[in-house]
Amino acid sequence: MPQQLSRAEEITRALRDDILRGQYRAGERVPSERDLAARFATSRGTVREALKKLEQLGIASIQPGGARVIPVQECTLDVLGPLLELNDVPDAALMEQVLDVGSILIGYAAETAVERGEPAALARVEAIIDDILDAEPKELAKMRVPRRLGRAFARASDNLVLLLIINGLRTQLPDPRRVFGGPPKLDPKSLKRITADLKAAVNHRDGSSAASSMRELIELMRAAARERLRTHGARTHHSIAREAST
Repeated sequence: MPQQLSRAEEITRALRDDILRGQYRAGERVPSERDLAARFATSRGTVREALKKLEQLGIASIQPGGARVIPVQECTLDVLGPLLELNDVPDAALMEQVLDVGSILIGYAAETAVERGEPAALARVEAIIDDILDAEPKELAKMRVPRRLGRAFARASDNLVLLLIINGLRTQLPDPRRVFGGPPKLDPKSLKRITADLKAAVNHRDGSSAASSMRELIELMRAAARERLRTHGARTHHSIAREAST
């Protein structure tokens, strides 16, 4: 069951979405505490709490005379999730950027892990690879292979900063069941081939080839996600239009 939001959190989310949709531009002041209290039918103290939460998010700065909007380019990773959640279907260009960055990070994690990782950590990676290679096609669909391998390589890289960045990015991604109607379906044959290449790269401690295989895996996921986003998005828009006409 979703956790119930406090009134201040509700106001924070409403103002956050207003800012991200461009209702208040960068550098502009948001309405005064008094005006916001009237809008949301609440106390100025609750509004003040909501504005502080906006400042903690990095999307506004409280200054003498009121709160000003911070350019989204100067915000932290914490605004990525709200940006992706603004609409029923996430912005396709933004999702492409997420996958671009994910490909770079996971490729680097794989290369670093293979070249510098401890034997025990790499043994755990190899065990995951063997599980994938032994799995039946129906099982593969449930294994969320890119996520599982990406996490394994990130941990094996023994790079705390890299792991924290990857974890932060992952927490901002929307639920694939809402976005795609379920996890993107990856072609089993392509998945097995890439995983076999990855196993060879790990066995030979070839970091460059491991990075290349992981980037290829991300591209496979990108193509599947793009197709699911297109078809699920079309169904979502059709559903919204139908509801609006009734």
